[in-house]
Amino acid sequence: MATAKISKKAMAQDEFIEGVFDFGEWLEKNWKQVAIGIGVVIALVLAILGWRGMHESAVQEANRLLASGMSAYAPAAGTDGQAAAPRYSEALTSFEQAEKKGSGRIADVARMFRGRTLIALNRPAEAVPILEGLTSNSHAGLAAEAKISLAEAVEATGNFDRAASLLQEVASAGKDAAYPPEAAMLLLASLRERQGKPDEAKKVYDDLIAKYPQSAFANEARQRTGAAK
Repeated sequence: MATAKISKKAMAQDEFIEGVFDFGEWLEKNWKQVAIGIGVVIALVLAILGWRGMHESAVQEANRLLASGMSAYAPAAGTDGQAAAPRYSEALTSFEQAEKKGSGRIADVARMFRGRTLIALNRPAEAVPILEGLTSNSHAGLAAEAKISLAEAVEATGNFDRAASLLQEVASAGKDAAYPPEAAMLLLASLRERQGKPDEAKKVYDDLIAKYPQSAFANEARQRTGAAK
């Protein structure tokens, strides 16, 4: 009986996480947010998902804390269409508690947000080991997002080369990867621009356009390079 219960819990968690990281189509429609800050994408996706199939009290509490953290990390827009300023310190506390209360992938998601919140709080060096621990996660979507977030963290610490290497790794995963490779390519090109390497940035933009000509990310790359649509 106990085995069956654990199995149901694991299945519910897997279903929840699969929904969280099945966001390629969403990214395609919302590439502007990706270009600005990829972590917000995950927060927004999670914010609109329900917590179906979760009945165990510990899981419910972990989900409540995770939802509370997300609400503070990326507040929803009000009736006027404007969102309040993020409350990162509050979010960090919620994610820490959700990580402790949760288990398996739910705890991993909370850990991911904890790392991203530390980046937002200008504490990237603290975020690095947290995110590094997630880059080899068995869930491909979570591992890929960890690499994207880790790239942001290590760039903030001044390690541009490692950030570029992480983004290149995600970009090279192929079109059927858990994370849209063209999104990673756009982020990589932006990184090269911030490094003051316009030739390398243009090469990445050109590769993006050649490999994914119909992608919204390719349209952004065309705009940035001045290429004809």
